[in-house]
Formats: sequence, C-alpha cells, structure tokens
Amino acid sequence: MRVRQGVYELIEAVLRTDGSEMTMETVLSYRCRLCAGLFSDEEMSEEHYPARSVGNNDIVYLDIAKLLSDEIKEEYCTRLSMGESIEAINDEVFDTKLTESVFPKGRTARTLCKKCNTFLGKYDEAYLKFFNADGNPGVINGFQISTKYEIIKAIFAKFLSVPETQNESFDFIDFIKDQNLREYTGKWNLYFVKRDFSSDLLGFKDIGTGKATFSEGVVYEFSDDKFIFNLMNFEKHSCFNMTNIFDILKKNYTLVVGVGESGGYHASILLPRLLSQMRESECDD
Repeated sequence: MRVRQGVYELIEAVLRTDGSEMTMETVLSYRCRLCAGLFSDEEMSEEHYPARSVGNNDIVYLDIAKLLSDEIKEEYCTRLSMGESIEAINDEVFDTKLTESVFPKGRTARTLCKKCNTFLGKYDEAYLKFFNADGNPGVINGFQISTKYEIIKAIFAKFLSVPETQNESFDFIDFIKDQNLREYTGKWNLYFVKRDFSSDLLGFKDIGTGKATFSEGVVYEFSDDKFIFNLMNFEKHSCFNMTNIFDILKKNYTLVVGVGESGGYHASILLPRLLSQMRESECDD
C-alpha cells in the first residue's frame, strides 16, 4: 500500500510540473462499489451484468412502436394467408425489423476494480450452476451449503453494477466481501421468479434494469435469460408471488414461475420503460 501511495504522489508531482490542474482526484476517477477504493480507468474491470454466460452476450432493443404498427400487422396477415407458419414469421420479423443490437458484446459497467471482479468470479461460477439447473429445487437441494451462499452473494453483488443503484448505499457489502459470513440482517430483501410467457412480451426476454418507487420504499430490478430478480428495502407486497432468495437454503423451497396476471414488480418497471421507448421512437419519426 505504501508503494502504491508513493507512485500516486510521484504522479501528482509530474502533473504539477506541466502547469496542469489535474490531481489524483481526476486520475483516480473511479470508486469500486465493493471495496470502496479509488482507481484509475486501467485498474477498473468491465463488469458484465448479468454475466455473459447467462445471456449477456448481445443485448438488443425491441421496437415496441413498430411492433404495434399497421405495417407489421399487414405483413403478418399477408404472410399467414400465404401459408407461412407464425414461428417462421416471428423469427424473421424480430431479427430483421423489430430488434436492433445495442450492446453487441454484452452490457457492462465500470463499477468494480479488477481485484474485486476476480474475487466475485467464484460467486458467478456458483450462480451458473443454479442457472444451468433452472433453479430446480430438487437439484439445488443437492448443492453444498457454501455453494448456496455463493449463489445468493453473486446475485446481491450484481446489483452493485446496476445503473439505477449507483447513488444507493447498501448495507450488504460486508456480507458479500466475507466468504464465510452466513448471516445478513440488513434492510434489503431479494426476491425472484423464473421467467415464462407472463413475464416476457411475445417471448422476448428483456434483460434490462430498472427502478420503481412505492410508498414503502424502492425496488430495483436485474435479470438474465431465465430469472428476474427484485431488490427492495421493504417487505414484498403480499399480492406479488415471488421466491425469497434465502429460501434456496431450505431443504425444499417453492420456485415461483412467472409474474402472474398482475405483472408483479417487473411490469411496474418494464412498462414505463417500453412506453418511454415508444414515445422516443415516435419523436424520431
């Protein structure tokens, strides 16, 4: 640490000699969300949220306004009348007319230093096991207790990179940082559901992030190709059926599938974003 501080002092001295107003405050312009250290751009990692292995390899934008346009309706009617299958039409229309790649290499953030990102890699490996098992309680029950805690910590950690949480102060940092800590008694609750057609508009798996504010507090959302996670600083509303992430520690837990007719917190976050995108698309036209 002394060596590193000495290097920083040397850099400051060099910066002062050329008359520049730059200081270490500008050189070390990033603060790691996990260890809270200050770092230069080169010392930060490109954190994928979610991980590339769970669907974050090419993020596309779905043009809702165009989807609902007369042009698309007419194309569907014409092609269906000619005997084409709805599946074939869906595949081509979605790929060529309704979606646009916005993050070809996946969505990333510079929120973690390289050391902390490497540390969280073990948690991500544990979560991949959960993901590949589709969250099946019968399979997860066979995981070691340490693996289950790594799964839980992996999900909590992903919320550190969600854009909407960057001004939020979380009390679960120590829970994440300590591999052996098995108790979290803070104010944040984490729930999830497995995706199905009730959560995915026309089967399109939106893995965006978001925030919704209620009288009780705030809800943040993060998702991947199979699951939708909501982090909130209050107890879940009883009308929304979701699985508490700590339930995976139990011998038998119930995996909630879909968001139901109400749409849950997912609808509260997704629909305003889609409406905003539609308005922007109309303005562009």
